[in-house]
Amino acid sequence: MNKMNDTVLGKNELLKLLEEWHIPFLCEEHDAVLNMSESSMLTLSLSGARCKNLLLQDKNDHYFLVVTTATKSLDLAELAAALGSRRLSFASADKLFELLGIRTGSLSPLALVNDEAGRVRLVIDADLSDEESFLFHPLENNASVWLSRASLETFLRTIEHPADWLHACARQVA
Repeated sequence: MNKMNDTVLGKNELLKLLEEWHIPFLCEEHDAVLNMSESSMLTLSLSGARCKNLLLQDKNDHYFLVVTTATKSLDLAELAAALGSRRLSFASADKLFELLGIRTGSLSPLALVNDEAGRVRLVIDADLSDEESFLFHPLENNASVWLSRASLETFLRTIEHPADWLHACARQVA
């Protein structure tokens, strides 16, 4: 069961679902942030890996939510090869809203609760595999949710949206 009904969920509905599904989490409100640079300036009481979340697409309309470390610039050509794709590009804000019902700056694996059609493949960078907890936006960029690794895995299992853990190469700086 992904959602309560066929409507797109927002932050409050997501948090309610986490409670109903008995998935342990903590939530902290903060100023809205649009990118990792703004996020790094936030002082939060919650601690966990702050992750960069990117919605990528290929020419065949395959979509990938890629979660990586906060500071990594991905080598999209290498990542495309690892995903069995030819060329990756960033999906538009309109596509982000169409697929996941969220606005720019709010992307995280929690948005997959709105992907009942299963059109978005979740790829988590293996560089995050040793992290015990994560901070993700709960469908809005004015709050962060703390999830343990076990809580994240339970959430993904509950919405039937498994993650592929792959090594995502960093772009080489010349």
